[in-house]
Amino acid sequence: MMKALTVPLLVCTMMALSQVSSVPATVPDYSSIPFTEAPPVPEDPYGGWVPSCPDGWSMHSQQCLLFVPTYMTWAEAQRNCQSRGGQLASVYSTSQAEEIHKEVQRAGRGYGQFWVGGHNSPANPSWSWSDYMGVSAFADFCRGRDAKHEHHCLQITFGEGKAGCLDDRKCETKLPSVCATVLIYSKHNMN
Repeated sequence: MMKALTVPLLVCTMMALSQVSSVPATVPDYSSIPFTEAPPVPEDPYGGWVPSCPDGWSMHSQQCLLFVPTYMTWAEAQRNCQSRGGQLASVYSTSQAEEIHKEVQRAGRGYGQFWVGGHNSPANPSWSWSDYMGVSAFADFCRGRDAKHEHHCLQITFGEGKAGCLDDRKCETKLPSVCATVLIYSKHNMN
């Protein structure tokens, strides 16, 4: 029985080996075969929409900022920002505080106190920003805790050991300020 199985197995092996020898020794040349080219990658990943800021404002990652060196009360500074299409800057994160600091430095000021959009009132002692969001998202107060609510407007302080901390201040105090507005996206024709 073993001899009977051995012969067919030997025949099948020889047939398989004869098929292997018919495989060409070289790879065919496909260079003459036409192919479809890949479409060009657009140079503008935003599809022609380009972020920008109004004239005189500086573009930062999430917003446009404008340092205003004129000393004004908080209310005057807020009205001034609104007349320019913005509002006093909100500070939701450490990175936004750093952007405000860069804007102040760009204007030649490294240290000091500057009005930002934080405020409260005797009727509503919770701090909020000029854009009506709560201050709780960024609460780096200079005294290591929430401002005492002695005054109703917030300033941001940059100085030695104070890298963008918040503090309450009398709203009638005159300080320089930082305005903010949203990035403007406009359609840009690449042609």
